[in-house]
Amino acid sequence: MCESKFDLLTFGEIMLRLSPPNYERMTRGDIFDKRAGGSEFNVASGVALLGLRTGVISRIPRNALGTFIKNRIRFEGVSDDYLIYDDSDDARLGIYYYENGAAPRKPSIVYDRKNSSITRISLDELPQSMFTSTRMFHTSGITLALNRNTCEVTTEMIRRFKEGGATVSLTATTGRTLERRRGQGSHKENSAVRGRSLCV
Repeated sequence: MCESKFDLLTFGEIMLRLSPPNYERMTRGDIFDKRAGGSEFNVASGVALLGLRTGVISRIPRNALGTFIKNRIRFEGVSDDYLIYDDSDDARLGIYYYENGAAPRKPSIVYDRKNSSITRISLDELPQSMFTSTRMFHTSGITLALNRNTCEVTTEMIRRFKEGGATVSLTATTGRTLERRRGQGSHKENSAVRGRSLCV
């Protein structure tokens, strides 16, 4: 049975979001506002606003950008107990550029996340006790599609959390959205992801 230290744990990439201020276009503006972003982090932040105990599982560089992300996680009232720090020379934080829409113009997003630190995450970096520490575990189809490693790690996490008694939540993602968000992963890797059926 779960110890229920957390009401919700989420797993996914936490990225640096850069946005031109005041509805400016990316092609014209010279300034970007800096924020932490990522769908699973957004879920954890939203649930924390309800007064529930939430945490994120992710992997970020051990540098100034990683520190910024860690501080933003804490600011949102989300636990960073299971945040892994990448000390390697090729540690990298994924980035996305978000242009706010102004009717009738829709928002625009450009992703730069290939080979980010989370794509090399290992279950060996996480404590086994984590899998019995929460009432619910949440992830997304985007995390499954980042590369072959995140697909395998996420699938195993789902299995272990279910064995630990947690309810599992998955945000389904359409094929077109995956193609746009996966960060230019190789065709071979993403074909393997698309061919895997997962029910929770």
